[in-house]
Amino acid sequence: MRIRLATIALYVSIFLLPWQTRLIFETLTISGEPTQFGVLAISAVEVLIVTAYLLRGQAHHSPEAGKILKALYMVLGIGFFSLTWGRYSDVGWFQMIHLLSAVFLFSLVLDRRTNIKKVVLAFTSGLLIPSGLGIYQAIVGTSGASTLLGLASKDAATLGVAVVETDPGRMLRAYGSFPHPNIFGGYLAASLIMLAWVSRFIRERWQLIALSVPVVILSSTLIMTFSRGAWLAMIASGLVLIGLMLLQRKMPPSRAIPLFTLGLVTILITLGVFHNQLISRFNPELSIEATSIEERASQYASFNDVFFSSSLIGVGPGAYVFQLVDIDPGHPAWSYQPIHNAILLIMAEIGILGWLVALRWVVLMDKQSHVAWRTPNGAFALALGTTILVVSLFDHYPWSLWSGIALSALIFAVITRWSLDT
Repeated sequence: MRIRLATIALYVSIFLLPWQTRLIFETLTISGEPTQFGVLAISAVEVLIVTAYLLRGQAHHSPEAGKILKALYMVLGIGFFSLTWGRYSDVGWFQMIHLLSAVFLFSLVLDRRTNIKKVVLAFTSGLLIPSGLGIYQAIVGTSGASTLLGLASKDAATLGVAVVETDPGRMLRAYGSFPHPNIFGGYLAASLIMLAWVSRFIRERWQLIALSVPVVILSSTLIMTFSRGAWLAMIASGLVLIGLMLLQRKMPPSRAIPLFTLGLVTILITLGVFHNQLISRFNPELSIEATSIEERASQYASFNDVFFSSSLIGVGPGAYVFQLVDIDPGHPAWSYQPIHNAILLIMAEIGILGWLVALRWVVLMDKQSHVAWRTPNGAFALALGTTILVVSLFDHYPWSLWSGIALSALIFAVITRWSLDT
């Protein structure tokens, strides 16, 4: 009974990953204004994950999975070491709580008693309601707030909200249930690769029809996030998957081809409907896009100031933004953001030492994927790995925010299971 409850709690937590319900203890301020990177909170999903971990008891890991998990424990240890020497203990402790919850999620998915197909289906199914909300937001241009669901109110006319500007006006980008459309886009890109993997198991007509619905909804919503990083991740992972299939001289299952076609047609139709917004999103002459490019460029310019202030052990988990404030105080809270590169952000926060330990963990997983690259599971593992790699190169949320940390943990766990279950 205890194991069954643990399994249910795990699948429910994965289904609810998109939702931001949380208990906020304190919100730190910068220049007298609250900052989202100073929110000290525990997510309801984290509580579910910890509950599942404690109920399940001793994990059942293969020797290879156990080795990878031990490498992850070392990353966690380095994080606590960096926190001990850091100056921003409040935000650091909550960052480490998020990382610990993510490690528990990673361990649970790696457990041989966990059905990886059910994990994938729980994750993709959990994105359907947020996708419906995201489509509504993009079309109507507004959405209400909900404390229970962790939703903030959004309106295209409000300054600071993520929008796309065109001649007719401002269009609200699809947030869904997430803090930012870019995070939503990352979840959707990963979910579409996972759905492609599920399509291999189609045996009946009703299964084909059942998978068609999420393919259409998630594909169209991905476009409405207008997340260029997520689009690039989707394109890159798709090309990797196609390239590996060609190298293996294998064609997708015949029943999966209609789903691929349906997804592509859905994307093209959605792009056709929002073609003006698409053009605007890649127009650097527009003020909103020029500002975005300028902000990201300036973040790379200031990275050295943060990194070299404590290059060996880092400035501490979650402390990047507050170190920026110390270096260059007096600006509005919104102007202080982590560098939009999770790989460099990790290096700055836990130092070269922590970055090298984290790299060893990633290499151990990648090695398993490359060993299995000639198998369908190995090909999908490499494609999904491409998704998180591209997202990490162009955004900070895979490390800076709980929703991104949870996505990273789930993706890496699924990659590992796919690679080992060949």
